[in-house]
Amino acid sequence: MTAEHTADIDGTEYTFDWPQDRTLLESMIAAAIPAWYSCTDGECGTCQCTLTGGPSHMRQNNVLSRYEVEQEEQTLACQTIRDGEGPYRVSYD
Repeated sequence: MTAEHTADIDGTEYTFDWPQDRTLLESMIAAAIPAWYSCTDGECGTCQCTLTGGPSHMRQNNVLSRYEVEQEEQTLACQTIRDGEGPYRVSYD
């Protein structure tokens, strides 16, 4: 069973399920959330967002600096897998 997570996109809040075998982006798309993305390969940075609520990891990251990831809680939604239960909160700035 997955926790209910939230996404804030352009001032609208959405809720969604995020199974641990899916990326953040895959889960938002499955919930019909209008998430920002382009390449889905971790190369372009279009899906960069802020993620809070628990541990996660990126399968690949060729865009964000270590500082952005560790200090600013930035992640690439297309590459992010959750490592905890949450609930997580994602926001696009």
